[in-house]
Amino acid sequence: MSEDSQNSQGTFARLYDAQEEMSRRTAIKPLGRPPKKIQRKPTTVHLTSTEKRGLNELKLVIDEQFTVNQSELIGLAIDTLNVLMQKKGRVAMQKGEVHDIDSLRRLLTEIVKS
Repeated sequence: MSEDSQNSQGTFARLYDAQEEMSRRTAIKPLGRPPKKIQRKPTTVHLTSTEKRGLNELKLVIDEQFTVNQSELIGLAIDTLNVLMQKKGRVAMQKGEVHDIDSLRRLLTEIVKS
């Protein structure tokens, strides 16, 4: 083998070792923001301008205490509505008291106030 051939093999081996070392470091200490505890799937939510403003205002108030994103707030809203609907809401639905979104809004407001 010529000297050039040996040097290029050595260079490739050194590059390979350096790449392996970099990938080991990356596996141990990933760069960037750590992943959230709860993985979310993307979806589209269509909000009115008033709802979007309310969501932004809520986020600003909560962000003064800890960091939260809009997806987490929407998830919290869904969980909260589900809890509210479990008892009184379900009974009202079965009785036929709720027949559209406005009557559902009134029912939920009554449940929260009581």
